[in-house]
Amino acid sequence: MATVNFTYDYPYAGYGEDGRFQNKWSESRVTLNGVDIVRRHSFPLYILMISERFVAVIKMHIEIENTGSGTVLGRSWDFFVYRQSYGWYEVCSFTLPDDGKYTIDRDMPGYTITQIACVPSSNPGSSRTWNTWYGIEQLTITETVTVNELTTGTFQYGVFANYYGLEQKLTEVYANIDGTLKQATDVLVNIDGSLVALPQVQSAYLKTTSDSMTLYGFTPSVSGSYRITQKKISGDHEIRLYGSDFAPLYDGYFYDRSFDLVAGTLYYITVTHYRGADTSESYLQIYKEA
Repeated sequence: MATVNFTYDYPYAGYGEDGRFQNKWSESRVTLNGVDIVRRHSFPLYILMISERFVAVIKMHIEIENTGSGTVLGRSWDFFVYRQSYGWYEVCSFTLPDDGKYTIDRDMPGYTITQIACVPSSNPGSSRTWNTWYGIEQLTITETVTVNELTTGTFQYGVFANYYGLEQKLTEVYANIDGTLKQATDVLVNIDGSLVALPQVQSAYLKTTSDSMTLYGFTPSVSGSYRITQKKISGDHEIRLYGSDFAPLYDGYFYDRSFDLVAGTLYYITVTHYRGADTSESYLQIYKEA
């Protein structure tokens, strides 16, 4: 199977330890711009658990509160990141407003980042202390991901099954062959004397146990309205749709939606295990609607 350097917004960015690329306070100690950064005191340091992943964009809110004499507000501050194998790097400088609140929104040129910090551009003196709060709103990362393949033959579309009344829906079809039920991989119907196959359903089975993302490639053979849905068995799998340039084609995640897709165009579909869910098991299903 092929791999691709897939760029996307990690959906669970924020404080915590149960997500792959979340963040938490660091226990380490470092000096930047002559300022001693200490855990749980005036100068907290954040660690991002995203080693071996390239960061493309980071957007985060910071809030600074004075706790000592004098003020550190209304002055120049620096935003630093720790580049794996390279050390601390100053990304930008900014003037911290008098209310102590500021939003950093920066494109990152493919850095592998493991820690971040905001400090005054120069040491304000030992009498000036402060508390810091960070809130990461967006974390766009690039990681090498396997493009998994979809298969056909598991589900059929166009069959009117009797589930307390006839209803057209995706279903699995079994045939009795010599007393043994065997799953049908294709269903042919007689239309005016000609055997015509029912529309194919592209599908994939997956079972995951922790925050993870599975990537699929899909190229429709004909243009039209396609249903992208899931057959949920347990847990929580979120679906997202992207163009060939990794641009999201829907704002957020979904479980069951229709999209107008163009023949011969590559689309990427991700199935993400929600970070707070237990074991998640489902089928991804894609078919052209009648």
